[in-house]
Amino acid sequence: MLPAPLLDGLDGPLGTLVETSAAALETTSESVAKALVDHEVHVLVITLPTGASRAIRMFARAAIAAGVTVVNATPEKLARDEDLRRRFEDAGAVLLGDDLRSHVGATSLHTTLIELLISRGLVPTSTYQLNVGGNTDFLNLADANRSASKFDSKANALRAAGLTDVAGTAGPTGYIGHLADTKVCFAHIKATSVLGSELEIDVKLTVEDSPNAAGVIANAVRAGQTAVDRGLSGSVDDASALLFKSPPHGLPESEARASFLNFAS
Repeated sequence: MLPAPLLDGLDGPLGTLVETSAAALETTSESVAKALVDHEVHVLVITLPTGASRAIRMFARAAIAAGVTVVNATPEKLARDEDLRRRFEDAGAVLLGDDLRSHVGATSLHTTLIELLISRGLVPTSTYQLNVGGNTDFLNLADANRSASKFDSKANALRAAGLTDVAGTAGPTGYIGHLADTKVCFAHIKATSVLGSELEIDVKLTVEDSPNAAGVIANAVRAGQTAVDRGLSGSVDDASALLFKSPPHGLPESEARASFLNFAS
């Protein structure tokens, strides 16, 4: 394990739990880029805490310097940053993101239900998605300054599913320590149907949070390397819409799946 610059990585509640290595205080971004080259890294997965904007962007810049592909599992705006996408393209590296979707998580469940309603001719009028958990991710997200980008990312996912001008919110709403790595999602959707009739859906999803991301990370790494092997660089839309909540160009769930399978074939 190698140290990296701390920057804003532990700002907020996490700073009270994680002991900082002295080496991290002395490490530079140049040493990170050198380590990526020395260790012949092909794909770098960024899983830093949400809100650690300076630290996340430092790793992105180091990857560009090293010509390394990045999977941005955080909500930080990397793949959605036009200038950064262009810099990855110039470096011959791939940038996939932003904000990794879980295998079957709150966002995928929520957007799939929205797509179902729209496909049947209903008009969603309001919705919300409330998420609570007890791991350090939720502790970090309990700080409003750290969670803002997460709410933005989830809003992008709802818009990609077809929601425009609909009252609603989606994001982390509480840290409950005894839940540990369990995440609980409550989602509600209200829609109008034939002759002005109304329909409401309320669902609860309970998952073990961390393993729920493992398979998606593996697919994202494989997609990143596949893109490089095919001579691609910069953002790869066909691989991103299914794997991330807030890619540069979002798609409804079914279209995102078809796009990814076409890319993978």
